[in-house]
Amino acid sequence: MPADLADRRTGPRAPGQLLQVGSDNPAAANGRLREANRLLEEQEYDLAEPILTRLVKEDPRDPEPLASLAVCVAAGRGQLATAAKLAERARQLAPRRGCGWFALGYVHLLGSRLEEGYRYLEEGRRRDPHDPRLRWGLDEWESRRPGPIADLPRDHPLNRLGQAAWRVLSNRRVILAGSLYAVYQAAHLYFRLG
Repeated sequence: MPADLADRRTGPRAPGQLLQVGSDNPAAANGRLREANRLLEEQEYDLAEPILTRLVKEDPRDPEPLASLAVCVAAGRGQLATAAKLAERARQLAPRRGCGWFALGYVHLLGSRLEEGYRYLEEGRRRDPHDPRLRWGLDEWESRRPGPIADLPRDHPLNRLGQAAWRVLSNRRVILAGSLYAVYQAAHLYFRLG
């Protein structure tokens, strides 16, 4: 078995598993949220949704069950517009926590709006760099994104080469260094001709 597949099986891969709150999260004591997220992980959306709906009604200002409900509605019922509204509300309630950003990104990935999903996941990772849900979401985005040459498989050597070149060329340090070098060359040419 390839190492990539082995890593995928041992690491958290289902959004329900990733929505499980950690011990450092204030919602960790909420056993019903943990149970609903376990049901999400097992793709028991019909059982998870009433629990999450009740949790949201009891405390509409808690972003964690709201984010879980957004994932549940998107994955279970396919109601992406409703799920996006729920996820947006979770993001507004806690803009520094990853739950709302993850839910927004995941809902957009499910709706095949890859670029929007990426922007939400990346912004969430910037604001909450320790949230593993966002790393998983970015990995999921990467697996769904077509390669530079769309007619070739993603693992084709030309696509892998194109992806590596894009990562290098879109790196902020490379862009900054290239810009500084261009300014240096322009100044050198100006003073040499002038």
